[in-house]
Amino acid sequence: MDKLTLRSSFIATLFGQKIQAIELSNKGLDLKSKEGLQHLTWDQLLNAPECHAGLFFNTLLIDVEGKTERIGWLSKAETAVFKQRAFQQYYAFHSVRVTQAAHKIDAQLSKLNYLRSSHIDQISRFASNAVKKARLPDKRLYAALPDELVALYEKLNNWIEKNPTFIDALRSKYVSEQILKYKAVFDRVESNPLTEKQRLACVIDEDNNLVLAGAGTGKTSTMIGRTAYLLESQQAKGHEILLLAYGNKAAEEMRERIKDKLNASTIDVFTFHALGQKIIAHVEGEKPSISPLATDEQSFKYHVNQWFQELLNVSSYKELVLHYFEQYLFPEANPFEFSTPGEYYEYIRANEIRTLQGEQVKSFEECLIANWLYAMGVEYCYESAYLAANTKTQDFRQYKPDFYLPEYDIYIEHFGINRKGETAPYVDNETYWNGITWKRDLHESHLTTLVETYHYEQSEGNLLANLEAKIAEKGVKFNPKPANTMLDKLTEFGAIARFAALLSDFLRQYKNSSLSLEQLKQSAKKPQLAAAATLLEPIISRYENYLIERNEIDFEDMINKAIAYVNDGRFKSPWKFILVDEFQDISFSRATLVKGLRDCKKNTSVFCVGDDWQAIYRFTGSDVSLTTHFDAIFGPTKKTSLDKTFRFNNKIGDLASKFVMQNPAQVKKVIHSHTQVDQPAVSLMRKTINNDDYFGHVIAALAKIAEVAQPQTTVYILARYHFKLFEPAELRQIKLLHPTLDIAQLTFHASKGKEADFVILLGLDNGKNGFPSKKLTHPLIEALLPKAEDYPEAEERRLFYVAITRAKHRCYLIADMTRASPFVKELLKGQYELALNEFDVDDGQLNAKGRQCTVCKSGTLVKREGAHGAFMGCNNYPYCDNTERTCPRCSSPMNNAGEYRICAKPTCRWWMPICPDCNGSLLLRESKYGQFWGCENYRNGCTHKQKYIEGPSIENPA
Repeated sequence: MDKLTLRSSFIATLFGQKIQAIELSNKGLDLKSKEGLQHLTWDQLLNAPECHAGLFFNTLLIDVEGKTERIGWLSKAETAVFKQRAFQQYYAFHSVRVTQAAHKIDAQLSKLNYLRSSHIDQISRFASNAVKKARLPDKRLYAALPDELVALYEKLNNWIEKNPTFIDALRSKYVSEQILKYKAVFDRVESNPLTEKQRLACVIDEDNNLVLAGAGTGKTSTMIGRTAYLLESQQAKGHEILLLAYGNKAAEEMRERIKDKLNASTIDVFTFHALGQKIIAHVEGEKPSISPLATDEQSFKYHVNQWFQELLNVSSYKELVLHYFEQYLFPEANPFEFSTPGEYYEYIRANEIRTLQGEQVKSFEECLIANWLYAMGVEYCYESAYLAANTKTQDFRQYKPDFYLPEYDIYIEHFGINRKGETAPYVDNETYWNGITWKRDLHESHLTTLVETYHYEQSEGNLLANLEAKIAEKGVKFNPKPANTMLDKLTEFGAIARFAALLSDFLRQYKNSSLSLEQLKQSAKKPQLAAAATLLEPIISRYENYLIERNEIDFEDMINKAIAYVNDGRFKSPWKFILVDEFQDISFSRATLVKGLRDCKKNTSVFCVGDDWQAIYRFTGSDVSLTTHFDAIFGPTKKTSLDKTFRFNNKIGDLASKFVMQNPAQVKKVIHSHTQVDQPAVSLMRKTINNDDYFGHVIAALAKIAEVAQPQTTVYILARYHFKLFEPAELRQIKLLHPTLDIAQLTFHASKGKEADFVILLGLDNGKNGFPSKKLTHPLIEALLPKAEDYPEAEERRLFYVAITRAKHRCYLIADMTRASPFVKELLKGQYELALNEFDVDDGQLNAKGRQCTVCKSGTLVKREGAHGAFMGCNNYPYCDNTERTCPRCSSPMNNAGEYRICAKPTCRWWMPICPDCNGSLLLRESKYGQFWGCENYRNGCTHKQKYIEGPSIENPA
């Protein structure tokens, strides 16, 4: 190319411009001045020369390594030509580097398979570094460049910006090509060809891959398919693949399928414990011995109990135990933190809170007081009748103070108020204070001694100390029981045995948490946890010494040691591809091990298959958030959903999916069923017997199944608790009645991973041993488990999903509608597709609405017989003693319907008005002014009255 020279005018010289001429060549620019010649290479210029137009002359701007040279008074025509030539020459020079960079990227891509995020990051950094030297023009200048150069620039920009559209196109092209290329592999690897989504999951190979499955969507088949693809595509050799299963049975099944389907023998298939054992053996040179206490839970509990009993012979430890039981015989709960009285009663009932003398008390704090009085040698009576006066009326029972000290004629009342005089949120403050005032006035008028204690005293940590001072002032003498006497009483009460069992669970969860004892104490948000940790400390020491003396480890040690060896580099992972089955059941420590193996070997990918809808093992340390927040923990993730199930039909799937997705935290998935039916496949059998006898109902369900079943059709009878299932003799009788059916019974948890043609669900009641479970996890264990979910009954909801989806063809729900599970009620209220007419149902069941107790809000009113006839009573009795009237005409239950209660019996339909103020019943009364409607709760402070009530358009009781 010929040189081009641009000269400045004589005017520029007059105004002192130093540069007289600029000469353009292939190598750059030469700036000529009186001082001499300055040569600028194209590398030194930050961009091509720019031209600013003036009225008569132009100015040329040249950016040289951070400094701008301005050369003015230039001819407009000559400057335009010069600028164009300089622009072309500048980018022609840099195009060489751009081309080289693009070729290197293409060469790198040819060596890669699926384009991972880590690859994209590397290429993006390379492209960014390349353009720092090879200057990229503003996109507005592309029109002045050759098309092939523009294409190169755009390509580099796509890499620099990590353009999602550009990257997705590359990935999609690769995936489509691979699925087509290995179609034969995906067709034959399992007994049925893999689905489209399964093939997609097999080929996609992000740094972290999460395959979200549903029940029966082929999780294990996808694992086998991916393994086959990696081998067939030669992306991995057998020894570079690791498959992780949860149990020995699942691992063995996977091992056999790999051997049969792939004829591969070098692939590692381990449980997490076997993996930990392999890592430790590799580092230490010998296989670690697993303690029998790790595999024999009964033996473990026995040893913990023995160590605890030995420690009780140590005076200092005995005193700590007695002090602990003084405050924490039961898990403490603040009544102000419950939203309804029923929730608090559930806590009392679930934890079986009784005094050391066996009394059922109505609050944790009353139990504290009773046991303290017992320990201090003060005789007391709990809720005995007030002796100074008869307070019984037509509407009220005899007044029974919380405690009475007969030796001193002192009454004690514990009031549930805080420092501000406020009651718990679910207690009417005015009514409660009316009761306090009435009690105070009663004692004052009858000259009886009343000592008051308050909830806020316990909150402030001085309830018992204050009580001691108050009754001592009244002349009460204390005769504290000896430590051994108290210990004997606690043993008789069963507290020592229960606490020893609790310590066993506490020890297991402590080991699983990977916390040090100091960390545990520091993290304790409640004094009870810190106190228990102190009692656990010498047992931990004995347990660790037991393992050391025998040169053994437990499973928790195995995982934790394996993590340490991986993280400190003593174990070098041979695996490029790590596949994890049932990922929804993973714990934090196991996830940490998987992540450590990924990070310790370059270019390792993780492939996890799981179903967050089936996460039901939090009590063992499993953490569903590791699945629902997978990418936040593992990093860039590609998620694929397996959306076709071969197990259950569409009607079972639709109902179960809708139910489990009521929890917004669950991953949203659409599961398509291979088997399509037109009619509901979940049938509700409403029990005709109001008791726990399920035998006849199961026989009826089996009779329906036998009508359509082929020989050896499988049937599962499932329940939330094992004790809800049939005794062996009963089960044998059931099988004899239906010899053509293959019948088995399992708990909901044990049924996971299994399937049957038909399923029958038992125990769908409410309450302590109902479903969802109301049993509370002990706070010592709760503190060490993964954080509980915010959504109510989240895990129990998933458990219901698991139970229903064990069925291929039909699932039967058996429930007594007078006390039905909230889940059954939700299915009815939410208009889920249920078969409601498959079985006969009586009027009581058909019209029962499971009346919620209006006082405690969680109990259900059930029909009972008393001395004065039938009545409706709360099933939370004796904690909640709310009662309501049955139908005055036929004694049947009455259901709320707008402003009225109407008899559930269709042939009666008697009605009673509902009080708009307190929800009680309005009764027709007589006064000197005539008839009126008055509230039945008028003695409790409700003064609502009405002169006339029109009534519903059915028979009027008046």
